Amino acid sequence: MTELEDDVTGTVQNADATGNARVTQVGHNYEEHHHRYVRGWEYLRGVGVDNHEMDLVENAFVDTPGAHGAGQVAHAVSMMKRVDGRSHALVLLGEPGVGRRAAALRVLRDAGVPRERIRWLVLDWDRPRTEQIPHTKGHGFVLDLTGYRSLPEDFYTGLADYQKEAEAAEAFLIILATPGTWAPGAFATMPSVRLVHPPAKEIAEAHLRHLAAGRLDWLTGVPLDALLAEATQASDAARLAWLVAQATEDDRDSVKQEYTDWKQHLHDWFERYSAPEDLRERALLVAAALLEGVPAGVVLEAADQLFVEVGGVLPPGGALAGRDLDLRLGAIEASSVGGGESISLDAEHHGLAGAVLQYVWQQRPQLRRGLLEWASRISAPNGIAVRHLRRVATSLAQLSLLPGGATVLSVASTWIDTGRSAHRELAVEVLETMALHPLTGAGVRKQLYDWAHQKNTSEALAQAVAEICSGRLGQTYPRIALTRLRLLASREDGRAHEAVAKAVRTLASTPEQRTLVLSEIVDWSESANEAVRRAGASTFLALADGTGDNLLPLPIAQEPADDSIDALAGQLFTSGWRAALIEPDTAERAYAQLAAWLDSPVLSDDQVLPLTAEILRGSIGREGPAALLVSHGTDLGRTRRRTLLDQLLSEQSASLTVVAPVTEPGSDGLPTTA
Repeated sequence: MTELEDDVTGTVQNADATGNARVTQVGHNYEEHHHRYVRGWEYLRGVGVDNHEMDLVENAFVDTPGAHGAGQVAHAVSMMKRVDGRSHALVLLGEPGVGRRAAALRVLRDAGVPRERIRWLVLDWDRPRTEQIPHTKGHGFVLDLTGYRSLPEDFYTGLADYQKEAEAAEAFLIILATPGTWAPGAFATMPSVRLVHPPAKEIAEAHLRHLAAGRLDWLTGVPLDALLAEATQASDAARLAWLVAQATEDDRDSVKQEYTDWKQHLHDWFERYSAPEDLRERALLVAAALLEGVPAGVVLEAADQLFVEVGGVLPPGGALAGRDLDLRLGAIEASSVGGGESISLDAEHHGLAGAVLQYVWQQRPQLRRGLLEWASRISAPNGIAVRHLRRVATSLAQLSLLPGGATVLSVASTWIDTGRSAHRELAVEVLETMALHPLTGAGVRKQLYDWAHQKNTSEALAQAVAEICSGRLGQTYPRIALTRLRLLASREDGRAHEAVAKAVRTLASTPEQRTLVLSEIVDWSESANEAVRRAGASTFLALADGTGDNLLPLPIAQEPADDSIDALAGQLFTSGWRAALIEPDTAERAYAQLAAWLDSPVLSDDQVLPLTAEILRGSIGREGPAALLVSHGTDLGRTRRRTLLDQLLSEQSASLTVVAPVTEPGSDGLPTTA
């Protein structure tokens, strides 16, 4: 579903669901006090909290006094446990960096929620909707809305219903938002606490007492004593404490260098290696940074290619020319790792690899496009670093966070449109990595939406969007991926339709996502929008293609049985088939695929006969179903057809002996005999 549509149609059924007290499948819009009930698999997915982070929250949290004099968290907890009734939802307001995340965890823990029942909610939606926020009994959820500039009115109005559900389920919700975003007006009365900036020094000291109490004096001695200013963010103070605790020896200067992203270290290094004869070592430093932890031969060859691209001339003699590896590694302050086979900047200078790329990107802006082109060439299908595509993509995605980082997105999309395979694979990997990044993710996911929707999007770019949606993006944000796939499938120009079908099959191959994917496709096929309805029917048939390795909704042999989920999938599958059979553009193909089902020896009678009977029940008098049941096929298929026909005729006869026959169109468009 998109941020503009809620066009679900069909039937209603209930079932138990893991992690939710109830699954309610609603096939049509059902509103009560502006609250539309959703199906169980539509709830946002929650992920657990890292034990290390929770340990710090429990043992090193600094509860800064707020406007009420008491600690901010203590005040928030008191609001959740007030005398006139517990408030099971609360908003923590503040700018990023003031410690909202840690505060939310501490509030939930002090409210009595066990750490194993606290969940971060994954924002797998294009538009905030309270109906999708879970309220699992005894759990606490954190919903981070920092990335939104504003929130829709119906989100605020829906909070009243959510608060009632959370209270009934004894669940808790903490919403994180910026003061500029949170503007409920008269639409919501959820209590809120505005967090003030905590003292950075107190946070660093508290963390260090827990992590390495013997090094507390590091924070007050040279050279670390000047790093924590009054305006330092809480996250940076916590990071400094972690760096101090992780230091393997009394090397305070290295801690300072890493905390400041090695800026002074790199400035001094580039000053030392500024002569023309040092250009080759500079190229090696950049190559080692891009390919951190990659085999030495790959890094050296990549460095020589960069050296040539910037105008350098390699000395005669090939691999015999120049200095030995140990001397060159010493020059760039890198180490041999993996038994001496690989090169690492981070092994002895943690974080240096990323800092090098950041430094070069910022200090050499005229090199940016050349750097991207070089990274693409070395990771192309025949490139020296082809086996390290993910590493290259991750490095380039980090560059997109910097000033001028929009160049990365622009160049990646251009690579896709050029049609050059040497660029395309890396471009897709970079866009996928950026779409999942905490900082760039929302913007890139919006860009994917726009590309899927825009009429002038090229075939190549549309196919790339489908491919990205079928990968890690679709595994993390399946609903977001399906929204973009729906836009692609609905295109009048037919661009990327095959890529969409392949992407949907890929997403549905994950057992945990199968019902969600199937339900969304069935929603498309029952849409009031003709283009979406046609796209849904066609995409459904791609899912139901009997030639595939995994036939929905039938579980593969290795999967454990789940009767409630199988029953739900069966209902959806029936609806999808019926929609495809009555859609003029897909009817012929649908009957052909259903015939192939009946003829397939891969499927057992127990698998194919009940579902086919349900699909055709009440419609055997129509031309299409009748032709299917009497058509020729394999010997197995003919036997199944006779069995189905006998069963359906017997059911119809039994019905006619009780009630006079009345034929009228059913809600699914097929005639029904009552």
